[in-house]
Amino acid sequence: MKHAKISWAVALISGSLFLATVSLAMNHNAGHDMAGMDHGNMQQMPGMDGMQGMKTLPSDQEVDGIKAMFHLMPIDPKILPAGHKATNHLMVMFNDAETGKPVDSGTVAVKITDPDQKVAKPVKMMGMQGHFGADVNLDRPGVWHFRIATKLADGKVRQFHSHTIVK
Repeated sequence: MKHAKISWAVALISGSLFLATVSLAMNHNAGHDMAGMDHGNMQQMPGMDGMQGMKTLPSDQEVDGIKAMFHLMPIDPKILPAGHKATNHLMVMFNDAETGKPVDSGTVAVKITDPDQKVAKPVKMMGMQGHFGADVNLDRPGVWHFRIATKLADGKVRQFHSHTIVK
């Protein structure tokens, strides 16, 4: 029970920091045309307190009118309880492709394939103020794949994919 409360606290703090940062960035860029940016090639958002090392992962996908954007943020091991093995917080934001409005209700799960091609059991991702998130353990170098399955508010089942390289 204690680990669950701490995990929730970490997830909520991470989500809040992420949303605050996104909000500030959106206000700063309100007068700029962001449509032409290639978000799939962005690697880090340096200089943001508490957000060091956040990566936007490749995810130029649209499935049945929904776009997905993946983010991966390292978790400071000092804030985790003993024995907690998560190394990163995986976040996925969904937007309506036509309107750009966020889609933040439904069920989302991730299956992770490790560098040895072993596929883990699905992990349910929690809805967190505009995105879905889960703590994940990327404990060795190599390519890690994230396969996301969703059943969002419209009832359609969709699948998305992204990956990251751990050095």
